[in-house]
Amino acid sequence: MLTNFAGFYECYPSNILALKRIRREALAPELLEELDFHGKRQSEILHSAQVYVLDEPSQLMLQGLSAKMKEEGLDDMFSQVRLPFPAMQLTIPEPPEGMWPTGLITQHENALYTQILHENWDGLLPNLLIFRSQGAKIDRFYSPTFKLAQAIGDTTTEDMVIEQEQPLALLFLRMVVGMSILLQHKAMLETEEVPAFSRAERRRAQKSGRPLPDMRIIKVRLGELGKGQLQAMQPKDDGNQPETTRRRAHWVQGHFMRNRAGGISWRNPHLRGAGPVILQERHVSVAEDGPEGTDI
Repeated sequence: MLTNFAGFYECYPSNILALKRIRREALAPELLEELDFHGKRQSEILHSAQVYVLDEPSQLMLQGLSAKMKEEGLDDMFSQVRLPFPAMQLTIPEPPEGMWPTGLITQHENALYTQILHENWDGLLPNLLIFRSQGAKIDRFYSPTFKLAQAIGDTTTEDMVIEQEQPLALLFLRMVVGMSILLQHKAMLETEEVPAFSRAERRRAQKSGRPLPDMRIIKVRLGELGKGQLQAMQPKDDGNQPETTRRRAHWVQGHFMRNRAGGISWRNPHLRGAGPVILQERHVSVAEDGPEGTDI
């Protein structure tokens, strides 16, 4: 996934036109100009974006915090959060089935732009919408890809596109904002910058005459406080438990909150109670249908 979309947009829109058997001359000059500019701009963004790769526990924690952000109405302050990089690509573990989404988020001045790209074994699905967030206001823009689909008589409707991309765009945006804040707090998230491709992969690509780019990614996993946060977020079964059991040491969830300056701050999770913490075995997983099944 890391290089597929960059390569896709390097050949855009010629690759789509060839697939649909459409000659450039058959399209309106204004649309062709939009498509060419969009392909060039997307390629630039993808080549410059810092890639963050979440493992499953960190994805689960950030998804849970994303739901809390929505409940507490913090979305109107997102544009005040400074992302670690002006362009970020957030990748989650590949789902067992269905499309594999990735979020492409860019920040320009006081606005955040979010796009959702999909991939599976059948190929790539470029985004049809671009979302701009400024304070509490979210604007939707149709990408040139959607305009092309309309021009050639595709049956995809505006409502279908919104239903497919908007929930994921808001989810990935909240996860990126939450991750950007938590990276400033020691032991919540741990990061490791590594080459995107192993030596063996690079050697095979070199021999095939298609060398891979010298690309690095940032792997994200939970730190000690992050593990405590995830444990505190799990459903608790306190039914018919004696009072002494409830006073046993346990993790209390951290949470995002508004600060006096009008921004978002984070209160770390902490231990409460007496005695040692009783570690519980957790089988961490996300819903079978992935983030698309998350009610946000």
